[in-house]
Amino acid sequence: MDIGKQLRSLLEQDGITQRHLAQALNISTTTLNGYIQNRRQPDANTIIRLASYFHTTTDYIYGLTTLREPVVSSYDLEEQRLINIYRSIPEDKRPLYLETGKTFSTHGEEN
Repeated sequence: MDIGKQLRSLLEQDGITQRHLAQALNISTTTLNGYIQNRRQPDANTIIRLASYFHTTTDYIYGLTTLREPVVSSYDLEEQRLINIYRSIPEDKRPLYLETGKTFSTHGEEN
């Protein structure tokens, strides 16, 4: 994780000074500079505030993705919940989950 590199890049892309960002986040410029120089690690709250400020994701701030723009899901919360449940089921049990779901679906016979 190179948070400093990501922050330098974001500041440059958006034309923002360290002073301005520090003021916006209500932290000292010394603290922010520590993050940028990788001498300090921001806590989770600060990472969330940074992501919100730059309209990006925490994964981007951490350098875990190169996609600055958040991926927009077409799923509502319930659909996303079902997907998360499915992903947490062991692979050998997934067919049973799908068959069970089909019994509650009006389209179950088509699949």
